[in-house]
Amino acid sequence: MDLSLSPAARHQLNNLLVCFSAGNLCFLRRWYDLEHLQERSMNYYRTAPETPALLVATIAAACLLSLAFYAAWRWVERNPSPLKLKFGYCGFLLALMFPLESVRQYWNTEGAAYDLATNIVIICIEAILASGVALALAGNPRVVRAARRITLVLTLLFPSLLIDFTWGRPTAEPESAFRPKPPAPMLARHGSGHRVLWVVFDEFDQRLAFDLRRPKVDLPELDRLRAESFTASAAEQTAGWTTLAIPSLISGKLFSRADLVDASTLRVYLADSKNGVSWRDEPNVFKRARAAGFNAALIGWHHPYCRVLGDELVNCVEVPSGYPTAALLRETSVDEAGPARSIPFLFALQGTSLADIFRRGTSESGSAGGRDRYVQGRQQKQYFRIRDLVYSMAADPRIDLLFAHFPIPHLFAIYDAKRGDFSLDSSLSYTDNLALADRTVGELRRALEQSGQWDSTTIIITSDHGLRPEVWRGRMGWTSELEQLTGGKQSPLVPLIVKVAGAHDAMAFDRSFSSVVESEIVFAALQGRLHSAFDVAALIGRPQGSLSAAALSKLSR
Repeated sequence: MDLSLSPAARHQLNNLLVCFSAGNLCFLRRWYDLEHLQERSMNYYRTAPETPALLVATIAAACLLSLAFYAAWRWVERNPSPLKLKFGYCGFLLALMFPLESVRQYWNTEGAAYDLATNIVIICIEAILASGVALALAGNPRVVRAARRITLVLTLLFPSLLIDFTWGRPTAEPESAFRPKPPAPMLARHGSGHRVLWVVFDEFDQRLAFDLRRPKVDLPELDRLRAESFTASAAEQTAGWTTLAIPSLISGKLFSRADLVDASTLRVYLADSKNGVSWRDEPNVFKRARAAGFNAALIGWHHPYCRVLGDELVNCVEVPSGYPTAALLRETSVDEAGPARSIPFLFALQGTSLADIFRRGTSESGSAGGRDRYVQGRQQKQYFRIRDLVYSMAADPRIDLLFAHFPIPHLFAIYDAKRGDFSLDSSLSYTDNLALADRTVGELRRALEQSGQWDSTTIIITSDHGLRPEVWRGRMGWTSELEQLTGGKQSPLVPLIVKVAGAHDAMAFDRSFSSVVESEIVFAALQGRLHSAFDVAALIGRPQGSLSAAALSKLSR
């Protein structure tokens, strides 16, 4: 039995393989996403094990594009003419240039560092393909034939990628690794009767919110709270990023580095140590509170708190942000929609990537703009969930310590300050989220007052880090005014407001100190060692003259 193919059949098979390879290469950027998402460290921000949804959607989209290429080339071959052949040759070469330029931009915008050598190599290859377009228009298909042979060889890329992506699945973390740790049993109500509500507003900037008061925004609830609280104007952030700043705040130690390891492990490093330790194994304020007989609870954004610290808490709700990389956001989006419904989404991503090639010099790329709008809507839902749970748990008299980490005023804006209502308009900015933080403080106050917990609760309002211009410049919500006010640089200062339970004295503190001391303030309040704003200052350590008239006057504005 002769299994050999006729020359015509071999020709069509080669055509099909070349089209398949070209279609697959056009989705090379998505393959890079999949490669990046294989890293076990990405599990830290996942809520469940990785699914094959993005892989399946990418293969399906690549196959559909391959069929479109094949149908187009069959049309050219069935009705050949010099013009159609030139059109087909040029289209083929341009289709190869697109993934090269798209990946080059991917490396430059989402890679760890700019690689000059790689950029030069890719640009040289693009230049050869561009010369091939010119030659093809002149009737010389020499470069086309060479590109066709190389593309045919690159068909082998597909099975090698599949092997690579399926090889690690048997050793992937099981579903159990993503479950929260069982909560600690509720202890009998502590006899001291002291409670602490520790609120972290993500990316709450001291400079813009209180020092400059620009861009102008009314913050009546925060002003009211500051007028009866200890208020620091020079509290320094523990780190410039949430992943590192929050562990430092909770543990009361300044960590210099944090590495994602797996679904429930964050390795942290002290400044003078080369050996990292698991954040979970470090002492922290929740362990201290538990040992002293207090019930601690947590509702938080960004970190998978309950997988790391859940068994130290009587109640824990985590809302991991899933925003450490753009690739993880795309995976999340595809998981939510399913592979079939995500195929148009992947083609839309290809369209925006193509548009970005011709969008040089604009403030926002199309792919970034679409991603920003997706994150904005997701972040608003996350805020609603955290807000409702915090209001409920803050009023629970059984909870002695509640740590609440909100995803505001962190961009993107989810609230319209002028309307006083929630919105997802792309024109909203950081000031709108500042107004939402103020509204949240007021609603928290009313929830505590209605439950009779206000006078017995010490309120601590702070942030993990200040506004980061280098992250948000050119993104949705960034304005020229913000660029001017920040000077294009991140301020190390974060707000710190401490309203001591039962006290109403105001104190402005302008000495510089690290906000890592907050865990000590929390524990002192739980033990009933804080009776006034001056006690907070004494705990921090106040040299004579640290209270200036100018600082005191800020509270009366």
